[in-house]
Amino acid sequence: MASFAFVNYARFLQRDGTAAGTAQAYQNFSVNQNRVYAGITYAFAPFAISSGAGSKGGDRLESTLGTSTNAITVNLFAEAVSSRWLLEIKTVALDPLTFADNTLIRTEIWRISRYEMDNEKILLKLASPLDAARNQVPKRYLSTSLVGAVPTSATLVVS
Repeated sequence: MASFAFVNYARFLQRDGTAAGTAQAYQNFSVNQNRVYAGITYAFAPFAISSGAGSKGGDRLESTLGTSTNAITVNLFAEAVSSRWLLEIKTVALDPLTFADNTLIRTEIWRISRYEMDNEKILLKLASPLDAARNQVPKRYLSTSLVGAVPTSATLVVS
């Protein structure tokens, strides 16, 4: 019988990709303990992250981070939305015997769009940063140096 263990490392980032403060990094595996991954200390927070919904084109448009409602999470999520932060999620496979970090499964960067809450839970709604052209997240533009010839109009002619 195979055993598996995973941890999610969540870190709030400012729009330029720098850390949003010193205490904005959390992990959801080691209860009441800190974990250090890639030189960053992550405090414990009981949260769950959805895998995100996809579209027919294969892009993932949204995801959700959920946790219990309390003064800390409400204030943190409100600041994240008003400051237009990003959320970096790293999913890491652990050694099932020692719970040491083993393999990075994936790294995702999400744009924080809004939050919803009730008396029991608060949900941080995440959107793909690639769909954030209006907000210029990420700060990258199509240019001829990146992709070659760039169209100058919306007209497409197939010959």
